[in-house]
Amino acid sequence: MEKPFIDDPRISNVVFFPRKAPIPNNLKSHVEPLTFKIHDNVRIGGYIYKKDKQLPNILFFHGNGEIALDYQYFYHLFFKIDVNLAVIDFRGYGHSTREPSYSSLYADAFPVYQKFIEWMRKNEFNGSLFVEGRSLGSTCAAEIGAQNPSDLKGIIFESSFASAYNMMTRLFRINDPRITPESLEPYSNDTRMRRIQMPVLIIHGTLDWIIPKSEAELIFTSLPNTIEKKLILIEGAGHNDIFSHEKEYFQPLHEFIQKFK
Repeated sequence: MEKPFIDDPRISNVVFFPRKAPIPNNLKSHVEPLTFKIHDNVRIGGYIYKKDKQLPNILFFHGNGEIALDYQYFYHLFFKIDVNLAVIDFRGYGHSTREPSYSSLYADAFPVYQKFIEWMRKNEFNGSLFVEGRSLGSTCAAEIGAQNPSDLKGIIFESSFASAYNMMTRLFRINDPRITPESLEPYSNDTRMRRIQMPVLIIHGTLDWIIPKSEAELIFTSLPNTIEKKLILIEGAGHNDIFSHEKEYFQPLHEFIQKFK
């Protein structure tokens, strides 16, 4: 079967910055590695940072150049708002197998979600579940949200993009005649966002020059007007320092989870 043009290695080599990392031997007791077999030859890894089995859970898809293990430096911020944080890698990142491709972001997202639901039930994590997508991870959150699973309470888009065309041409500067708004429509987040039928929170920095705040505004307008949706623009926050704006980031996140859990 011929690969879609979006998975051309010349495009993937520009889009992805994979970092491999084995599972450490000295993990703290509240940090547990995750490995999900989602396709015949694909295993997706990540980590869950556990505070309490009865608390709400965030299934978090990180940004490009990051890996799930990086969140050992940030999970305490999520613990402050009383959630468990499960961070998932892409193919080729962390201890996940294979090589990343754009179409695999969408192909893997919902199977990972289903595997995590099974993991929660098996391990008696009884709290509600939210999905969060940061930056490139917004592709996974949009794909899951578009399927509107009944056990998902809400979606958070953080430092995220709506238009795949904007991302390819403005951020990655890809010059390819095959890259058009029409050709990228099946791979674009806003295409999926139009189908979401659950509460959505959008968080974005006003000084994000990697993914500008106009993408957050496009997310908001792409979402149906029939759902509860909220856009939080954090004044002075950039793309990679947004967690340092702790109150502005985590207070609305906490309120969102408490309202819909």
